[in-house]
Amino acid sequence: MLPSDEGGCCSRGASQFQRSAFLGDMNKLLLLLVMIVFAPVVCLAQNDAAIVQADANACELNSLYFDIIRNELASNPTARVTAKFYAGKDEDNVVSKKRADYVRKFLEQHKGFDPSRLEFSNSGQLDTKENPKIEFYIVQSNESDGKLYLVSYAQPNKTPCLDCCEDERVFPQYIGSKPRRKMTNQRKKRKVIKTRRTSR
Repeated sequence: MLPSDEGGCCSRGASQFQRSAFLGDMNKLLLLLVMIVFAPVVCLAQNDAAIVQADANACELNSLYFDIIRNELASNPTARVTAKFYAGKDEDNVVSKKRADYVRKFLEQHKGFDPSRLEFSNSGQLDTKENPKIEFYIVQSNESDGKLYLVSYAQPNKTPCLDCCEDERVFPQYIGSKPRRKMTNQRKKRKVIKTRRTSR
């Protein structure tokens, strides 16, 4: 009597089922990654401006959108970028100018933008509690205003985070007055002890 091969058949069937399930999961994961990567491009293509808030995701998102804008300029040699800077309600023009200088330096030195294709303008001060913001437009040669591509927000008296690997010695974060640290009870005691020693 020949030995039964029922166990082998079951094993091969189970293995094929596992491989199919694994390939299905990989295809779903690949599709998800493609959607994440190309979502910003689709949004910009549909004339919807990207908005980057001044939060923990700002660094990577700003860097990604600047790459997209740079590629757009590469495919349109006569186009240019116009950036409008809006200072916060409690900021002054000095802070807004420092923020503009910071962004220009970053785009030219780190992203390789052509300086002749960058136009920056001071658009005044916001009259609401909205965070300071920068609007980036791509202007074609036959346009005067252009299309709004990106709105990037910054914390008050700070520069927007444009890349995850910025060197603060070159691109300082604070461009206005730093908030004063609250003195804790422990620091108060240390100050009293130091004052007593000095008086002796």
